[in-house]
Amino acid sequence: MARRTEVLLVKDVLKLGNMGDIVRVAPGYARNYLFPYGLAVLADQATKRQIEVLREKAARHESEREAQARALAARLEGATVQIAQRVSHDDELFGSVGTREIVQALAKLGVQVDSKQVHLHDRIRRLGRYPVEVSLHKSVAVTVTVEVVNSDPNAPSLAETLAMVAAKREQERAAREAAKKAEKATAEAAPAEAAAAAKADGKAGKKESPEKAKQDKGAGAQDKAAANASASPKTGKPSADKLAAASTSEKAGKASAASPAPAGKDKQKR
Repeated sequence: MARRTEVLLVKDVLKLGNMGDIVRVAPGYARNYLFPYGLAVLADQATKRQIEVLREKAARHESEREAQARALAARLEGATVQIAQRVSHDDELFGSVGTREIVQALAKLGVQVDSKQVHLHDRIRRLGRYPVEVSLHKSVAVTVTVEVVNSDPNAPSLAETLAMVAAKREQERAAREAAKKAEKATAEAAPAEAAAAAKADGKAGKKESPEKAKQDKGAGAQDKAAANASASPKTGKPSADKLAAASTSEKAGKASAASPAPAGKDKQKR
């Protein structure tokens, strides 16, 4: 690490010190910036003897700067600076607005500040009105309103654009909430529908049971008859069908014997 150089500030340097302060800085920073611009001198024994003189001068200068800053803050209090930018979609900008654009807008009002004096947390990427703090002095700060508008002269006013965008976003938010509620209702109704379907299937099964039992009983009887029919030849006993057929033939023969013979046949016999 390079050895730091001790310098005496002869002017106020932002974020470094005030006139008359002895500070330690990097040699290159002192050699390339502080010394060439007359902001500091090397803090040797000769210059250190001038510290009291410089500090008195710095105190007077500081009082004057603070008074000027307070006067300027009173003039800027509640002020609005307008910055025109191209718009890509709805209220979204092509690019963004940073401290450089704000410094330029303030310069149009006659306010000369450094970009380091503008405290912007993040670059502006949408149309709208934004409060921005500007440090005019280490003890004086003022808040100005930065109004970012559409650079298209035929575009609606900023108020109309913001109202339309807000209404559109509200509709989108309502649609998202409705979709979430519908999804939740569907998820909650699914178990109930499944239970109802299972209950309906159970009732249908009970109604079909008697008919199925009858069908099973008839099928069992047919299977039994077929089994008997197939078993009769093996045992040598007449099957039930053969017994029924024999009984029918015997009854038919008795009936034909008991009936009278035709008249023609009787004459032939005589």
